[in-house]
Amino acid sequence: MQHDLENALAWFSAAPKRWIDSGKKDLTAAAEWMLGVIEGDFNEEATTAQTVTSTVISMIPIVDQICDIRDVVACCKKIHSDVNNGWSWIALILTVIGLFPTLGSLLKGCFKILFAYGRKAAFNAVTPIAEGLWHISKPLVEKAITKLKEFMARPMVRKAMSALHWDNPFKKLAEMLRKLIDEINVDSLLKAMDSVINALQKLVSLVQKWGSAAMSTKAGELLQKVVYVRNAANAGFAKWAKPGQEWLDHLARRLDIEADNSYRGFLKVVNDHGLVKPTNLEEIAAFQKAKPGWVDKTTNVPHRPENKAPFKADWPDLRDTAKGPTKTKYDTFEKGKIKDVTIPPGETLYRVVDPGSGDNNICWMRKAEFDKLKSKDDWRRKFAVWTNWNANGEYVTYTVPPGKGLNVWEGVVGTQEHELDRLYKLEGGAIQIVLDPSTLKKEFLGKRQATNWGYSSFGESIGLLGVPTLKNNWYGK
Repeated sequence: MQHDLENALAWFSAAPKRWIDSGKKDLTAAAEWMLGVIEGDFNEEATTAQTVTSTVISMIPIVDQICDIRDVVACCKKIHSDVNNGWSWIALILTVIGLFPTLGSLLKGCFKILFAYGRKAAFNAVTPIAEGLWHISKPLVEKAITKLKEFMARPMVRKAMSALHWDNPFKKLAEMLRKLIDEINVDSLLKAMDSVINALQKLVSLVQKWGSAAMSTKAGELLQKVVYVRNAANAGFAKWAKPGQEWLDHLARRLDIEADNSYRGFLKVVNDHGLVKPTNLEEIAAFQKAKPGWVDKTTNVPHRPENKAPFKADWPDLRDTAKGPTKTKYDTFEKGKIKDVTIPPGETLYRVVDPGSGDNNICWMRKAEFDKLKSKDDWRRKFAVWTNWNANGEYVTYTVPPGKGLNVWEGVVGTQEHELDRLYKLEGGAIQIVLDPSTLKKEFLGKRQATNWGYSSFGESIGLLGVPTLKNNWYGK
């Protein structure tokens, strides 16, 4: 135990001089050391190498558990000072979710990197909670994605991913994150927190056994604060679990985008071409270098997005609790400008795509709207489509088959703010259709056709090997 503790604590800070001078036998120094570690706030300066050491590569004994204890303690200290602070509860929830026993070492390591930045945003938030964690954490999430890529690039991590057959790691993480979201409830959060408290009690007992009276008192008070929060956690988790789940859902969607951007030329996938969409960061860099005419840099929001999902039986489910791809897509519409519509049999709908986009996806338009589009710039501005979402260049049609018609939501496109810099906006204002792709039938899909707008986003040179393929991409069976 003492050897493991020595190695574990060395991960956090230099050993006390008197610990070394005593031949590592001064237990009072060890107690002081332990108390300092578990009492500290989040290790926000941890390097990728440290993360690897503590999660994937066999793990230094008990390092991982001490990390968990320290992070939970930091949240509990803040909640103890203000039990009604919702941001602190959300930070604790994101911390505890990362401790679920269903996560293997590699998943836990990846998620800890991602969750740490969301937790940091919540931990330091001072804005009204109604603004939402995702909006205030977006810049930090991009840093997390960058750090995650560095983590994945390490040889031993790549070896671990290969052994687990993670051919597309971001896709796998999005998939597992959604499974994790489904596991979140008050009981699962309490169970994970209790496991940390049990470990904390053991460390506190060592501090009280080895340390001074003052250290013993301090450690006991620290444990009491955590137990106080645990006693309030039934109500706290019940009240604040949903904002945490919403943040995780946004994160899963961001991982989807990364999966699509990063793995577009691999075998056994639909996309057999060389066209790669700009990333979020590349998009912002391009705007800063020479802002295109289709994007505005402004505080004005001409078509304020909807903030509440409409609901009607047999129509696509746009609610936050939905399970399908239309979940939360109400915010792509202008507030108050969305209605339930049945498209009659025989009418043809249009969808602008890039060579790697799926034909059977959620966003469409009527022919009248498509005919108004004279350029790629018109489409990006009026339908509010960022380059990292869709690289354009082609379109596909769908004719509603005989029968009862197609139930869709139709309305004005809401103004969209960029994830990394909310001053950059796409105006919106066109009339869009959002439908459930599972209601489409493949045999009524038209052939891919070129828009003749080109495939570049900012006038860059595009490798046209295999582009345009004008090949239909129907996802699923």
